[in-house]
Amino acid sequence: MEENSNILFKATNNGLILVMDEKDDIEDIYHKVEKKMAAAGKFFKGASLVVKYRGKKLTKEEEEKICRLISEKSEAEVVLFEADKDFETKMTQHEIQIEESEKSATSKPSYQSGFYFKGIEEGITKFYRGTVRSGQLISFNGNVVILGDVNPGAEIVAAGNIIILGNLRGIVHAGFDGNKEAVIAALNLQPLQLRIANIIARPPDEDRGRDGITPEVAYIKDENIYIERFLPQR
Repeated sequence: MEENSNILFKATNNGLILVMDEKDDIEDIYHKVEKKMAAAGKFFKGASLVVKYRGKKLTKEEEEKICRLISEKSEAEVVLFEADKDFETKMTQHEIQIEESEKSATSKPSYQSGFYFKGIEEGITKFYRGTVRSGQLISFNGNVVILGDVNPGAEIVAAGNIIILGNLRGIVHAGFDGNKEAVIAALNLQPLQLRIANIIARPPDEDRGRDGITPEVAYIKDENIYIERFLPQR
């Protein structure tokens, strides 16, 4: 159940954004938050965090319990825990635009409405040099390039493309805000979970033990994720 987690923590300049599926049971959310915070180890120990949440509406008691779980498991001080009002406002505007579009008989998928990151071909990019270890989360509102390996238990989340110049064995999510043009590429692509926009793929278990360099790229076509080699085989 944990590998299919529907919650995600995204790093910000002064804290975290907790993204939840509104359909998730609250007890499952408690369990997943506790597990993710425990996996982060002492990364946040002693820090003062502002945590905002999206996706599921919480009662005051539910907010307090999640806030307490984050504080206890991370040993950080959560100075603020609240709904992400800016995101909710943006989504409301987004829904209004879709409704108006449908009324005008020019219905378009939500990912074409202009709210996703468009810098796929060229745009802001975050470079990370070194191994991304278990429990680490790298999140960026643009493209992400990792100059190293991504170990099992690590997560890479990007609004744009994700390029890994090393082994990919963790969890990756490109085009997280809906852009299905995003791609994921690695010199050795063996993720625990691979996601582009809202489409998820998992590699077959028998491929997990593959060694050597096999550069591959993952992309969406016809609402499915395809993986193919992007350099000639020598």
